[in-house]
Amino acid sequence: MKKNLIVFFSIMLISGTMLFAQKSNKIGYIDSQTILTQLPEAIKAQGDIQSAIDQVKGQIDSLQQLYQQTLQDYQKQANMMTDAKKKEAQQKIMGMEQDYNTLRAKLDANGEVAQMNQKLMKPIVDKIKKTVEEIAKQEGIQLVLEKSDQLQTIWYAEPTMDLTYKVLDKMKTGK
Repeated sequence: MKKNLIVFFSIMLISGTMLFAQKSNKIGYIDSQTILTQLPEAIKAQGDIQSAIDQVKGQIDSLQQLYQQTLQDYQKQANMMTDAKKKEAQQKIMGMEQDYNTLRAKLDANGEVAQMNQKLMKPIVDKIKKTVEEIAKQEGIQLVLEKSDQLQTIWYAEPTMDLTYKVLDKMKTGK
């Protein structure tokens, strides 16, 4: 039974490959990084995201400096403090540590900034996908691949297959 199943899938795979090979295949590619660095709404979204990152990092830096100063002051004065003052100072330091951890969490993969990135970039990526699909259908292209430096899923391609600027132009002009 197992052998028959393997033979069946092998025949299906060969048939599918032959059918695909018989059809005149047209393949294109895009460089999504080029699109994202030149598309106005993507530039704005990335600027907003970077501003949020910079703001959180600024808050972290300020808090670190304040924490260091507060900790140094506590260490210098701890011997002269009453138990109540020590406890109060320790609670203040622990509160700063919690605030620091809260701020750091905003920059984590599931943090506030990542959620902002998802919220702002998803509609743009969806728009790119839709535009790529429209151009591929117009030009009879069956497969569109990615060619950015970071994702590099293409080792070689004819420059005439590059749809990047067609996608970018259509998205910018709406035509």
